[in-house]
Amino acid sequence: MDVLPRQTADAVANMAADYLLLEHYPRPDRIRFRPFAWSEPAYTFGVSQPWAKYRAQVPAHYPLIRRCTGGGLVSHLDDWTFALVIPAGHPLYAADAMASYAAVHDALAAALQAQGQPVKLAPAPTGERPFQSPDACAQRAEPNDLVRSDDGRKVAGAAQKRTRRGLLLEGYVWRPFLSDCDWSRFERDFTAALGAKLGSEPSPVTEPVYDQLDHETSWARFNSREWNERI
Repeated sequence: MDVLPRQTADAVANMAADYLLLEHYPRPDRIRFRPFAWSEPAYTFGVSQPWAKYRAQVPAHYPLIRRCTGGGLVSHLDDWTFALVIPAGHPLYAADAMASYAAVHDALAAALQAQGQPVKLAPAPTGERPFQSPDACAQRAEPNDLVRSDDGRKVAGAAQKRTRRGLLLEGYVWRPFLSDCDWSRFERDFTAALGAKLGSEPSPVTEPVYDQLDHETSWARFNSREWNERI
């Protein structure tokens, strides 16, 4: 598993970097993991969700950028975020969405539980599950999301996109719900647990070099009104 260096960037650059990680990574057969941070607070929302509805909810001074993955509105005001790409040849690529969420959040849970944090995976409901809007996905736990085991508050979630090149998962951990967490230790523990879960030893790599046209095209896409306001 290639572990990229932690980078800090704005919302447009972060979403473009995740897309490049999926579609244009120079070693496409490798699992790749990218922890990252935000140079300014922002919100992102799912690829099939309405721009105008969320723009009305999010204060005007915060950037609002459409992800290439699914899900609803997510606040990046105080979260720990990552992107993971599982290549098409990996067994988890062909598994259903719940299996990939479970694998990633099992690793998250192990890293947090190592520090005594009270977390667990949200159980799948029994019986028929009614449709629920993704509007409040950052507050409502879906099956295999990570929640606090004492009060049920959602701690972590993820969204995904699958193409012929691989499976991209964009995930976050909501830091205010995890007091006294050592985030540097968490990053190390999560990376190790994720590598073990995916059967691929973590290996630090340098920042990938992409074709300049691919880089510019990806950035322009997530910065454009045509992309962000298209629905």
